[in-house]
Amino acid sequence: MSTKTSLTGGFVIAVLAAALVLSGFGAAVAVGGIGQKPATTTTVTGTNATAAPYTLTLVLTTGNTFNSTVGEQPAYYVLGPNGLESSANISLPVNQTIKLVIMNYDDGNASLVIPNDNVVSGTNGGTVFVASNTNVNSSQGTNGINIVGGQSVTSVPSADLAHTFTVPALNLNVPVPLSSTVVAYFTITKAGTFIWFCETTCGFGTAGTAGAMSTAGWMTGSLVAS
Repeated sequence: MSTKTSLTGGFVIAVLAAALVLSGFGAAVAVGGIGQKPATTTTVTGTNATAAPYTLTLVLTTGNTFNSTVGEQPAYYVLGPNGLESSANISLPVNQTIKLVIMNYDDGNASLVIPNDNVVSGTNGGTVFVASNTNVNSSQGTNGINIVGGQSVTSVPSADLAHTFTVPALNLNVPVPLSSTVVAYFTITKAGTFIWFCETTCGFGTAGTAGAMSTAGWMTGSLVAS
């Protein structure tokens, strides 16, 4: 996977500012290890009209050194009150609308581990809102490329797909276009611990499923709903 932007040093300040505009901030996230088996009975449905959305902002970065053998790998981080935090263990409330904001700084395309995981599932309305991506938010018109602005989509073209945020136990799949910001809403209706991961071959090895893809806090981890 090609890389475009590494998120280090003072650039974190810019990400914080952008996320404040997009998500209104408000992510309170626990960081730690995983180890509980994912539940299999929790479903995603409806919204909680009595509570404001709980915002979870994730930042996808490149240029992260995995080790001296593997080299650079992509990674999901949680944008917390003090900057970028580990995504190994993410805490979310049950029975409250979750506003998921994913800011993706990776401009490389990757193939899917499982076909059709470029299709949205488990979100309110079965859509995600792509706030910024030239390829997705434009069309070829008679006078050249027409930028149509942010739009809700039910899938992302495979050629534009960089990563996914997938939680099988919740039937949740959010495809993420390259160099984009996406917003999705969903609700967890039962407490439990669930495994999340990326469904593109963005890792290490001949199959692209080792390295970051199989390591908690990189492209997989635990989502704890309570």
